[in-house]
Amino acid sequence: MHTGDICYEPGMQFHARQVNTALMGVPTYYTVGNHDLVKGEYGEKLFEDLFGPVYYSFEAGPAYFVVTPMPGGDYAPSYNQDQVIAWLKKDLALKAKDKPLVFINHDLIVGKDFVMKGKTDSIDLKQYNLKAFLYGHWHNNYSFGSRDGVAVISTNAPNKGGIDNSVAQFMVIDMDKNGVRNITPKYPYLSDHIALIYPQSRLMQISNGQKLEIGASIYHTEKSVLSVYAKLLNEQGSVLKTARLHKASDWNWRGTLIGTTSMNQKQTILLEVNYGDGTQALKKFGWNNEPASPNLLQLTWSKNIGSNVWKSSPLVQGQRVYVASIDDAIGGKSKIQALKAQSGETIWTFHTQNSVKQKLAYSNGLILATDMGGTVYAISEKDGKLVWKKDLSGGRLPGYVSAGVVDDGIYYTGAGNYLSALKADDGTIIWQNRDWNGGEGMPGELLSTNDYLITGANWNSLFVHDRRSGKLLWKRNEDGLRFRTGGASADSSSFYVAGLNNVFQLDQKTGTVIKKTQSEDDFKVMASPLLAEQLLIMPTATNGVKAFDRSSLTEKWNFQTGEALIYTSAYSTPDLHKKVGTVESGVRYAAGKLFFGGSDGYLYVLNLDGTLVQKINLGTPILAEVTIQGNKVYVADFAGNIYCFMMGKTE
Repeated sequence: MHTGDICYEPGMQFHARQVNTALMGVPTYYTVGNHDLVKGEYGEKLFEDLFGPVYYSFEAGPAYFVVTPMPGGDYAPSYNQDQVIAWLKKDLALKAKDKPLVFINHDLIVGKDFVMKGKTDSIDLKQYNLKAFLYGHWHNNYSFGSRDGVAVISTNAPNKGGIDNSVAQFMVIDMDKNGVRNITPKYPYLSDHIALIYPQSRLMQISNGQKLEIGASIYHTEKSVLSVYAKLLNEQGSVLKTARLHKASDWNWRGTLIGTTSMNQKQTILLEVNYGDGTQALKKFGWNNEPASPNLLQLTWSKNIGSNVWKSSPLVQGQRVYVASIDDAIGGKSKIQALKAQSGETIWTFHTQNSVKQKLAYSNGLILATDMGGTVYAISEKDGKLVWKKDLSGGRLPGYVSAGVVDDGIYYTGAGNYLSALKADDGTIIWQNRDWNGGEGMPGELLSTNDYLITGANWNSLFVHDRRSGKLLWKRNEDGLRFRTGGASADSSSFYVAGLNNVFQLDQKTGTVIKKTQSEDDFKVMASPLLAEQLLIMPTATNGVKAFDRSSLTEKWNFQTGEALIYTSAYSTPDLHKKVGTVESGVRYAAGKLFFGGSDGYLYVLNLDGTLVQKINLGTPILAEVTIQGNKVYVADFAGNIYCFMMGKTE
């Protein structure tokens, strides 16, 4: 089911030729989006010529499906909402009352009551056993099921990053007579993706006596994985030990090999992957157990929290690590979890109503988070109990994807006219923004300085507020600055921020451009620039990480990462047949080294001159920043793996 924006005449012609029932091998349906109402006799004429009627219904399996068109778009349609509603009433009157209804439109054109309204007419969809509402207009991944038992599901396009850097994916939705039974996100382009995470070397292994832990990253877009076995082989290829791995999350498999104390320095581990269609994949990995440099990262522990982690870098407080997860499938996996910093063992789990996509914040014993529905949670760090909760946005679209920040006991969070300053201890609202609204979700991080709060709305502007009063001081949206995916950094007098294709140095008081790069680089990533000594270091959507001289903003070096395993950067796609070396993780600087994760699944350590010190294959995209606490480096990847590394001695 294509939920619209097919897109414009070229996209519609392509899809009609290449993405149809005959070629796909399954019934294939289309919805009119606002960009599918194009120039012609009337807006929907080309759609009708290529795909058929713009509102229609059909039965499939246990469910009844109704497709209606976008009310308006680039060109005026011949229909209006009252006409669509009149047809709907006649059509749904013929539906069996006990059949679950799946309603499909390009946008979420109903309110919380699921009443579709025209100028003079309306229809209450709940009266027809509504169980699911599918849409895609916002180009993001945001599913929720808390409204009267109706699953409301939005997905980004499957071939490119979303408008708010949502992962390229499509949904497989299983229905039964009671409605939606299961939802499975599918990440495209991956075939026999099999990576051994540990053991890889003396630095990348977890052993306890005779027990050796096995961790693997395995994914196949088109096939389900039934079982995975890890087999230890001798030099002749004979199997010495076998461990069946268990599935920890959608990418991660884990198990234990017993009796591994008297092994040679070099071993081979074979991963056997058995798929649901009866096929099998085998992949061998060398395991070098010889001593390694003490100056490198060494794995201490690894745990999986059972759901995906987006941009929630591990928050370390005392002897605990806190992390938040997302759930695009209404599976009850949106949560905040506290782990022991020494072992990764779970201390407590707090379930949120919607996904927490971004960083957690901390203030005076409270863990603070805002979910995609715009609800703020303050949770006791001690026992995971809710201390206070506040609904800021009322669940309005787009979903909230920015990272809030705490400064002087005040939690700054929200977007548009619910951008707020809250007392962290009790949730009292100090001020709310009334100076601007609109735009798309900014998946970057808010920045608070002594005087300013810096935020933005994607496809709108960069906004700078007075931190204490909330008054808007200035905004910038020219030269690509309206593309707000990443956050800002600051020194004593300037802000540093990336736009569409350039990095800017702006005057803090006025927003005047002091300097900007002259480049064609794509900076549509969620990271903020790093200011490290005389460098400004900025991840890119396509070319890894770039460093610029802070005084001139001329390029100093470029570190290239590999092709992204999943596509997140706004509208970045492999369709252009160019490398997509995305780094969403902001770079961290410690002990004279640079640390970051790549969308290619590797953890990187660089020298300040951009030369490689160490790269570790974790086999899964890393979108969140690493957290460095003392000599420990904590990493959260997209599969929900939390890693703790010991930092080696510095030279």
